Amino acid sequence: MIYYLYKKSYKKDIYSFYLYYLRYRIKHVKTCYDIINIFKNINFYFRNICSDSLCNIITDCIKTYPLYNYEIQKFSTLQQQFDMNLGIENYVTFIFWICVIKSILENQKLLN
Repeated sequence: MIYYLYKKSYKKDIYSFYLYYLRYRIKHVKTCYDIINIFKNINFYFRNICSDSLCNIITDCIKTYPLYNYEIQKFSTLQQQFDMNLGIENYVTFIFWICVIKSILENQKLLN
């Protein structure tokens, strides 16, 4: 029983540290290809991940370590830049922008 509780808290600590690492990578995003590399990194640690789980991880990261206003503007600009393109650039910028919006809304619910 104690081992199970220890193992559970250990995984939680590792997940928190991984979210901190993702936040560091998000802070240094300059192009959509940096977002693609973040998605590849998440796929490396969480094998066979679906879009829903991917969004949950990114949303957890942004909720735990919120974005600054200039970072939100940067991601909005990236999403608008690749909005009507068909390809991986449109997918990653759209998914990331949806995660930003979702995390802002969830943080607002927590404040109310």
